[in-house]
Amino acid sequence: MKGRNVLLIAALCSLLLLAYGCGDDDDGVDQTAEELIKQGWAKFGAGDNAGASGDFNAALGLDSEAYEAYFGLGWAELRLSHAGIAEDAFVTYLAEKAGLTDARAGLALAYHAQDKFDDAIDAAKEVLAADPTWSFSTAPEIDYKDVALVLAHSYYETADFSGSLQTIKTYLDSTFDVDPSTPEGRKQLADKLQSLYSG
Repeated sequence: MKGRNVLLIAALCSLLLLAYGCGDDDDGVDQTAEELIKQGWAKFGAGDNAGASGDFNAALGLDSEAYEAYFGLGWAELRLSHAGIAEDAFVTYLAEKAGLTDARAGLALAYHAQDKFDDAIDAAKEVLAADPTWSFSTAPEIDYKDVALVLAHSYYETADFSGSLQTIKTYLDSTFDVDPSTPEGRKQLADKLQSLYSG
């Protein structure tokens, strides 16, 4: 009988912990969408991308028009290598908040990760035209060089070798020069792109 009482108490405690969230304010219980978004960005900044995604999704569960949550979700899912989910989130956000460079840059990266090179070119060109020295305000280590590399590689994949070379010279290495009209030049260009990715 005593053993059954212990099991019953343990079960009740588990239910209470689930209902009240162990007293932890970070689990979304009784939090507003705005609070969840703020918490999500804090987790994103700390590198907890899965936790950030969970908070942004929870915010959207409370308010489907909390567009900042779509923006955060896009970046968190991009870092989790879920480019399709990231694309959907950025597209939804930009439909309401057109012109935000941070979201457009994320969209360019999401397109590129899915080999949607024409779309990546369009988005990356918009970012660099709006701000040639762009950096992501929440994670400054992501900047115009990432977008330029996506653009240069996307040009290469669509056989616009001159566009690829010009992008590299403009944003990544002004001293690099090859003849992209020759097989050897295209090989050197491909090698340069590879070195930029690995470097």
